[in-house]
Amino acid sequence: MFPRKPLLNFWLNSAFRGSQMSVFVQKLNPLTGQNDWTMQNEDYDYHQEVARSAFADMLHDTERNQLYEKALKRAIDQMHSLGKKAKVLDIGTGTGLLSMMAARNGADHITACEAFKPMSQCALKIIDLNGFKDKIKVIPKRSTDLTVGEQGDLGERCNILVTEVFDTELIGEGALSTFDHAHKNLLEKECIVIPDNATIFAQVVECPLAQNWNKLKDIYNDDLELLLKVPETIKKCPGSAAVHDIQLSQLPLSSFNTLVPPTPVLKFDWSGKTPFIFKRSTINTVKSLRDGTAQVVFMWWELQMDFLGEHVLSCAPFWAHPKSKGALTTEIPWRDHWMQAIYYLPQEVRVKKDQELHLISCHDEYSLWFNLTTHLKLSPEHYLNPVCECGLHVAFSRTRIGQLNDSKRNKTYVKILEKHVKPDSKILFLSDGFYCGLVASKLGASKLYFLDTNLLSRRVLKDFIKYNNIENAVIVEQAEDLREIDMNGVTIVFGEPYFSSSILPWDNLYFMYLNKSIKKILHNEVKIFPKKCVVKGVAVRFDDLHKIRTPLGTCEGFSMRNFDDLILESSGISDDNVEAQPLWEYPATALCEAATIAEISLDEEVRTLIETEGTFTIECDLRCNGVVLWVEWHLDDTLKTIISTGPTAPIEIGKKIPWDMYTRQGVNLFQEKPSKTLLYGFNFNISDGNISFRVKS
Repeated sequence: MFPRKPLLNFWLNSAFRGSQMSVFVQKLNPLTGQNDWTMQNEDYDYHQEVARSAFADMLHDTERNQLYEKALKRAIDQMHSLGKKAKVLDIGTGTGLLSMMAARNGADHITACEAFKPMSQCALKIIDLNGFKDKIKVIPKRSTDLTVGEQGDLGERCNILVTEVFDTELIGEGALSTFDHAHKNLLEKECIVIPDNATIFAQVVECPLAQNWNKLKDIYNDDLELLLKVPETIKKCPGSAAVHDIQLSQLPLSSFNTLVPPTPVLKFDWSGKTPFIFKRSTINTVKSLRDGTAQVVFMWWELQMDFLGEHVLSCAPFWAHPKSKGALTTEIPWRDHWMQAIYYLPQEVRVKKDQELHLISCHDEYSLWFNLTTHLKLSPEHYLNPVCECGLHVAFSRTRIGQLNDSKRNKTYVKILEKHVKPDSKILFLSDGFYCGLVASKLGASKLYFLDTNLLSRRVLKDFIKYNNIENAVIVEQAEDLREIDMNGVTIVFGEPYFSSSILPWDNLYFMYLNKSIKKILHNEVKIFPKKCVVKGVAVRFDDLHKIRTPLGTCEGFSMRNFDDLILESSGISDDNVEAQPLWEYPATALCEAATIAEISLDEEVRTLIETEGTFTIECDLRCNGVVLWVEWHLDDTLKTIISTGPTAPIEIGKKIPWDMYTRQGVNLFQEKPSKTLLYGFNFNISDGNISFRVKS
C-alpha cells in the first residue's frame, strides 16, 4: 500500500502526529518498481500488525455473538444443575467478549488466554471498563503454552471451553490441534465445549464462470478463428488445492448447474467424545441430479453451538441456508470472516442424470480438498492433494487467471493488434503474463519481445511459445537487458498493462515508468498502447462491506471503546485509506454519477505532479459510507477500445452497480456521511510514484 501524504490544505494538519519519533522503512513501490525509503512512526510494524486484526465484521455478527451466549448460558446452567462450579476457559479471547458473556451468565471461574499481546492488553482494559476485572483472569499466552497446577496458569482443569478458532476453511487456523490439546491438558473429562461440533457441506456443480478462475481457455477472434492454443500441460494441470474463499451468495443462480446437491461430507466433534483425526478421507456415493460436467465444489460449514443441538450457526449461501428457504433475503447474516469456498476438481467429469458418483472429501490438519469419480475402484491419486504442475496457479491469483480468460478483454486487445500490426512490425510487450500478445505473431509481426519480470509467468510464456510453434518471440527478464538488444526497430510498445506486484487498480501505471526508462533506446515514431489511464470514482452506500472498518461502540451490551481506539490509532498510522476489494462480491448502491478523477497520458511527457480536486454530489436519500475508485485504460484514441476495471454497465443512481469480476477495485471506506456534497482530492507525485486520495464532507 502507499504511504500517506498530505493532499490539499484542509488535510495538512492531519498528516502529522505531534512529536512522535519516526523511522525510515523500506517499501516496494509498485508504480516505480523501486524499493523506497519512507518515513514512518517508530512503532510502524506494531501498528501494522494491530491494524491487520482490523474490526472485520466478526463482532458486528449479531447472530454469531448471540448463539455463543445462548450456548454459554446453557453450559453454565448445566454445570450448576449438576452441583458443579462452572469453570470457563476462553481460548483466543480477543476483546474478551465471550468471557464477559460467561461472567454475566453466572460462571464461577473464567480464564481467558490471548497470545497477541496488543489484544490481550486491550482485553484487560475492556474487561475492567465493563466491570468484570475481578471475575476474569487474562493470560497473554497461547492455549498450548498454558500450565495447570498449584503454580500454573490454571489452578485446576476447566469444565467449559468456549473458543472461536475457525476460518472459511473451518480448520485453517489450527482448530484440530487447539481442541485436541485442550482436551488432553486443560479440560476435565466431563466437560462442555462451545461449539459442540461442526459439519462441512459440499455441493458439486458445473460452473463455467468459476472455472474461469482456474482453467485457461484458447483465444479466438470475433470470427471464432483460433488464434492461440493453451498448452496441454496447462489444460491437464490439476491446479492448486488452495481454498478460493468467496461470497457465494453473489454468484448468479443462472451461472451454475447443480449436479450433486448440498451434502454433509465431514463431521468434526469438538466435544472430545471421539478421538481427533488429523488426516482422513470420506466417500459419499450419490446420484447426479442431471446431465452436466462436474467442475467445482462449493463448500461451507455449520456449527452446532450447544450440546443439545438446538442452536446452529450456518454459513451456507442463500439457496441452501436454513433461514432463507432458497430465497435471497436480508435475514441471512452477512459475514466476511466466514465466507464460503470454491474447490476446483483436479479434472472435469462428464456425468449423466441419475449416474452414480463418488464424492471424495479429504482434509489434513489445516486444509481441505475434494475429488469426484464414476469408478467403483478408487486409485490412490483420487485421495491426493492437488498440486499445480504448470506454474500458472502458483504464479497468479484466481482473479488474474480470470482476467486471462476474459474473452471481452482479449478480443479488445486482438482488435488493436489486428489494426496496427504490419508484416514488418516489431513489438515490445511490457506486462507480466500477457500471453494474448503472442497473437501478434499469427497476425504477421516479424519480432516479439516480452519483458516479463515474473519467473513463473515466464515459464508459462515459454510453454505457450513452444506449443504454438512461435519462433520469433524473445523473452527478456529485466528492463536493463533491453539495452543489449537493438530496440531501434521496435514499432509498437504494448501493455495490458498488468504486473504481479500490483494491488490497487492504478498500480499498473508501472507501465508508464518502464516505458519512460527505455524511451531512449526506442525509435521516435514508436506507437504506445495504451495511450491513457483515466482514474474514475463514485460515491456509494455499501450494504455490508463497510462493517470491516466500522467501530463497534458497544457489542451485545458491552462497551468496546478501548478496542475501537486501538484499531483506529493503528490503522491511521499504518494503513493507506484506499484498499483493494473484489466489489462484485459486495453490493453497493450508486449515490451519484461517476466522476473523472484524473487523466494520465502514457505516451507523452507528463507533468511531475498531477493534483486534482472535485466533488461527489449525492443525488438520493441514502447516506454515503464509501467511495469506489477504478481505472480505464484507453488503448487508442477512440472511446471503443477501453479496458475498464470498474462497472460493467452504465451507473444508475439509486441502483446496485455491476462490477467487473476479474479485477479488484479501490475502496475508501468511512463512517457514513450525512452531507450531500463530498469533496475529494487526488495527488499523483510522478517523480516518486506516490498516489494519495482523500475525501471530506
